[in-house]
Amino acid sequence: MIVTRFDIASVLLIMGIFLSILLFIHYWQSENVQKQYEKLIENEGIEHRQFLRRLDHELKNPLSAITTRVATINNTVGPAPYEIEVEPQDQIKEIQQMVFQIDEQTCRIKRLVSDLRKLSELETCTLEFSSVEIDHILQRFYDDLKKNPACKHKKILLTVPKTPWILPKIWTDEDLLYLVLQNLIDNAVKYTQEDDTVEIRAHENRDQVMIEVADSGIGIPENELENIGSELYRAKNSRGIPGYGLGLSIVKTIMKRLEGEFVIRSKEDAGTVVSIQLPKWNGEA
Repeated sequence: MIVTRFDIASVLLIMGIFLSILLFIHYWQSENVQKQYEKLIENEGIEHRQFLRRLDHELKNPLSAITTRVATINNTVGPAPYEIEVEPQDQIKEIQQMVFQIDEQTCRIKRLVSDLRKLSELETCTLEFSSVEIDHILQRFYDDLKKNPACKHKKILLTVPKTPWILPKIWTDEDLLYLVLQNLIDNAVKYTQEDDTVEIRAHENRDQVMIEVADSGIGIPENELENIGSELYRAKNSRGIPGYGLGLSIVKTIMKRLEGEFVIRSKEDAGTVVSIQLPKWNGEA
C-alpha cells in the first residue's frame, strides 16, 4: 500500500514537472511570437516612413517647379510695379515655354500617381492562371522591342533553347508576366549606354523556368542592392536618369503574387542581371 502511494506521488510529481516545462515552453514561444510580431510592425512602420519620405522627395521637385512657373506667369501678365519695355512676341514665347514646363511637370506627377495606383492594384487584383508557352511570349516581346525607338541604338539579344527541346510551358498569369518583362527591359535599356548590350535569356532550372534580363549599364552599388525593389527607392548613381524607382517594385509585387522568385545581381559600372523563376506547368488546370 505504501509502495502504491509512493508510485502515485512520483507520477504526480513527474506530471507536475512536465506540465511546468510545457507551460514554460508555451510562455517562451508566446514571448518570441510577440517579439517577432512587434518587430514586424516596427519594420513595416520604418518602411512606410521611408516610402513617405521618398514620395515627398519625388513630388516636391515637380510641384516646386509648377509653383515657380505659375508665379512667374502671374508676374509677367499681371500689372508690373515699374515699367519695363518687353516685346510682345518675346513675352508670348516666354509664357509658352513656362506653360510647356508646367505641363511637363504635371504629366510627371500623373505618371507617378498612375504607377502608384497600378502597384496598389497589383496587390489585390484577381489572377488568371493558365499554361503559357514562354518561348512564344519572349519571341513576341523581342519583336516588339525591335520596333521600340528607345532600343534603336542598343544591342538587344534573345537566347532561348531550341535543341534538344524547347522550354516547357509555365503556369502563370500571362498579362502580369508580360508586365514583368516590360519593366525589366525598360530598366535595362534605360541604364544602358548607346551601342551597349541588353540580353534576354531563358532556360530550365529543375521544376522551374528561369528568365534573365542582363545589361551592361551603370550597375548598382553593392551597399544599395538590398533596398532595390522598395517603393520609390533609386540607387544614388541613377538619380540623374528619369524614373521613380517603381519598376522593380512592380516586378517584386507581381512575382510574390505569382509565387515565383526574384533575384537581382549587380556590379557598379559593369551591369545588372535580374532573374525571375516561375514553376513549370504540371499538366493540370
